[in-house]
Amino acid sequence: MRTISVLDIFDKTAFRLPDKIYLRDEEESVTYGQCREYAMKLGYALYQKLEGETRKPIVLFLDKSCRCVISMLGVLYSGNFYVPMDIKTPLERLKSILKTLRNATLIASEKEILLLQKIGYQGEVLIYEDLLYEQKMENDSLAVLKKIRAEIIDTDLIYILFTSGSTGAPKGVAVMQRSVIDYIEAFTEAVNVEEEDIHGSQTPFYTDMSLKDIYMAMRAGATICLIPQKLFMSPKKLLQYLDDNCVTTLMWVPTAYRLISQFDALEKIRPNCLKKFLFSGEALPLQVYSYWKKYYPQAEFVQQYGPTEITGACTSYRIQKDHYEGTIPIGKPLSNTGILLLNEENRKINVTDLFSVGEICVFGSCLTAGYYNAPEKTKSVFVQNPTVTDYPFLIYRTGDLGRYDKDGNLVFVSRKDHQIKHGGRRIELGEIEAAFQLVDGIKAACCVQNRKEDRLILYYIGDIEEKEMSFLVDSRLPKYMIPTIYHKLAELPQLPNGKLDRKQIDAWANG
Repeated sequence: MRTISVLDIFDKTAFRLPDKIYLRDEEESVTYGQCREYAMKLGYALYQKLEGETRKPIVLFLDKSCRCVISMLGVLYSGNFYVPMDIKTPLERLKSILKTLRNATLIASEKEILLLQKIGYQGEVLIYEDLLYEQKMENDSLAVLKKIRAEIIDTDLIYILFTSGSTGAPKGVAVMQRSVIDYIEAFTEAVNVEEEDIHGSQTPFYTDMSLKDIYMAMRAGATICLIPQKLFMSPKKLLQYLDDNCVTTLMWVPTAYRLISQFDALEKIRPNCLKKFLFSGEALPLQVYSYWKKYYPQAEFVQQYGPTEITGACTSYRIQKDHYEGTIPIGKPLSNTGILLLNEENRKINVTDLFSVGEICVFGSCLTAGYYNAPEKTKSVFVQNPTVTDYPFLIYRTGDLGRYDKDGNLVFVSRKDHQIKHGGRRIELGEIEAAFQLVDGIKAACCVQNRKEDRLILYYIGDIEEKEMSFLVDSRLPKYMIPTIYHKLAELPQLPNGKLDRKQIDAWANG
């Protein structure tokens, strides 16, 4: 039978492993069988509340918990698509998102209702507990859910994730069933996810990296251990939590890995079951990789790359060396995914052009449907492939710059909008950051330009004093690329998803 919906994958695993733990948080553990039962109850209750309407956005104002995953699946059983929300979202941002969605239904648990009231939200809210526990599944309700499933097609939306927009307005990336299904298959080809695995889930559910935990574990029949966010403020407690829960697999952003290395926490507590480490969202600094590799020399390390607009990841690279010149590659395309490097003249850069930098463009079924209720924004980046003129052929222009290495792997260079003119020369801020992060004693670095004075400023975390910094990269960078101002910090600012908050750092330099 052809897989059309992720529910086909979930049902198959739930029938095969009904008593296996799928989800575990601080409050409860839920088996695959229980998760399916709860999600179907919620799905039918939601169907009734919506009076049979389907293909509508359902906002999940829920913390990262078993409840949230159950709600995601429940929304899908109802024939609709979900929109996971950060429960710390300010009221104005929430209003902006709801305006984009147009009359979306909002689900919250009793705990989150208080948060909504606190920020001043006055719209209608469906209560998770009411939807779930007041509903009984009978033959008629099962027949309704079966009818809904029969009408689902693989181009139906599965979720919308809202990312920051360059104008300040959030952009809702609309993702289809087939894109997630294809990603699941491609990911499991690239990374061996096993039934015995226990995933230590770090990323928020309103980011695309959470797909790796939710859906990859689902396909294999693995367990997801939802790590309390507060533990990422205490490396020793975090590692103890991983050890206590026998976590085998981490799919984290590099910032989370760096937190452990920065405090040398593995010297004090080394979780015994860890064997797989995946990272994406940002380039992993070589020093951070080397630190983890020292404690887990036999483990599997995989770097992946891909923006939200292409579903989850489009390239993957299994790290096999101890040392790299510059940065760790982001690898080669996943199966059924195409990558195109385009120069400034929109011409293709070949794999043999080792030193040519171009914009990374992606094509294939991994492409999302675009931005919800934003056709102009969608058209600006989901564009016709300039190398094909005879038929429609969409690519997504990522805004990321990359190049090929001698092995045909892609290497991430920088963001296109991190490319600046300094002293009349075009330079990449990412290249400067990479050079400093190769220096012993520098744990993380972010370079920005003071545009008024055309000066390069480096904010960094490390053991080296500011006055000593300018001499460290003479052999790696030309003089015009070496910053003249340095600021040593205890921490670099982060976004809620764990990525570096570059806008905040830029505001420091140009405020």
